Amino acid sequence: MRIAVLSDIHANRAALEAVLEHSALARPDWYIFLGDYVTDCPYPHKTVQLLREFAKSHRCVFIRGNREDYLLKNREEPQGWTYGSKTGALKYTFENLTDEDLDWFASMPIFMRAELPGCEPFVICHGSPERSNYLFHADTPEAEQMISRLDEFGSRLMLCGHSHIPFVIRRGDRLLVNPGALGMPVNHQNKAQYALLQYNGDWYAEILSVEYDIEKTAAEFAGSGLLEKSGVWGRGLIGTIREGVNYTVHAVRLVEKMSQETGLPVTDESLWQAAAKELKIP
Repeated sequence: MRIAVLSDIHANRAALEAVLEHSALARPDWYIFLGDYVTDCPYPHKTVQLLREFAKSHRCVFIRGNREDYLLKNREEPQGWTYGSKTGALKYTFENLTDEDLDWFASMPIFMRAELPGCEPFVICHGSPERSNYLFHADTPEAEQMISRLDEFGSRLMLCGHSHIPFVIRRGDRLLVNPGALGMPVNHQNKAQYALLQYNGDWYAEILSVEYDIEKTAAEFAGSGLLEKSGVWGRGLIGTIREGVNYTVHAVRLVEKMSQETGLPVTDESLWQAAAKELKIP
């Protein structure tokens, strides 16, 4: 029994295509998708189309991530997103999805106890069973807590995403796996990442990295209009896919700090430009 696990695509279609092609060599019995399918990279609808078409010919399980939750919340109650460095990428994504795309996201749970033929049940989530945006990393009390909760769900395996940093943690016969970010890795490498699970009475996991056409994705930022509409955020994203550095998170933290010091709102573009200069965002 083989299962390919993909998470945090963030509309990076070139990376997704490369991983689907690479994973096919292992002939997975199932594909598990852990959310954050869109936002950040250009042409989100094309990514959704690719995923939905792929699911017609492959056995797939989908759950939604925090980015899908943001988009669904904005449909229910507009969040005041505007073009610019703070929320421009979110506004662009929302405007370039269809109602059918959003309905598809809404049909997904944020947590599931998967019971697939050929293996024992396991649990999947994006952040945590209760919150799609719950963030934790390996070697933390939060990670150990997640492993300890497996008995609660009658499982020896939990799959999760969100952190963009892959890990495989084994505690006895229990396994906690994060496949990393397929479309936006931040662990100082720029290959698309995913995990391959094998089950033969016990669980085994391997993190795999796949080269893809980074410059194709980078070029689409300008061609799609996303770069102009997302300012420093868009520039940071291009830097991230090229270098594996989490420029956008660093920029957000710096802008928040400067906002407190200056009294200017976090939407002020001068703060973002100053942060970009200090962080040397390309």
